[in-house]
Amino acid sequence: MVQDHFQLVSVADGKTDADAIIKVFAEMHAGRLKSDLTLLNYCNEIPVSYAATILAVDKDSVELSVHEHQANILKQNNSTLIKSKAFAKDLAVHCYAAYVNVTKKVAILHNFAYAQIRADRREAVRVRVHGTLPARFFCENLQIEGTVIDISASGISLWVDGPLPATVEGAGVMALTLLDSPLTMPAIFVRAKPTSDNRQIAIFTIAPDRLTDTVIGKYIYQRQVEVIVALKEGLVVE
Repeated sequence: MVQDHFQLVSVADGKTDADAIIKVFAEMHAGRLKSDLTLLNYCNEIPVSYAATILAVDKDSVELSVHEHQANILKQNNSTLIKSKAFAKDLAVHCYAAYVNVTKKVAILHNFAYAQIRADRREAVRVRVHGTLPARFFCENLQIEGTVIDISASGISLWVDGPLPATVEGAGVMALTLLDSPLTMPAIFVRAKPTSDNRQIAIFTIAPDRLTDTVIGKYIYQRQVEVIVALKEGLVVE
């Protein structure tokens, strides 16, 4: 799981926070708190989340019964986010997997820390694009060409070679072909982030009409199905 999906935060300090998290698990295991744990991972930007049941609590770890798909992801990524209404300040918890048995659907998690899930603030499900998908943004006399990294019903990001022109600002039009459908939609350049290979990640908001929104929705659903099929087959999906 990449740091883009969450941000570690402190309520007190590292040890105090970890002890408080373990205490929540212990109270749930003892039946004094409602057990409402769900694990969350992202596969190609698609959230995969299933409920988990506490099997045992040690002084610095918790053993969980997990869904087979989540076990597969944990085996691959070695970390996860845990959500519960019992955690402090409505935060989630980030942790690492000390042991995962996919066949038995069991995981032992440790190294707990509070986290803010950044994706909770997104307006729509965002999926990573497979393969090379060209796109073009243009406004007045300016044009930016790149390949799509990910897309949602409200935003899109592109890989762009080289630095962006200093005049990129304001509203324009985004054009691409998705599921064999040529699409154009209003778009606004938000910001650019440089990468280590001299490329830029250009981020835009988009405002698709009903037809374009339907095509994007079909693509997102298709990518979700592909991820679930890959998980069932035990493939690496992130």
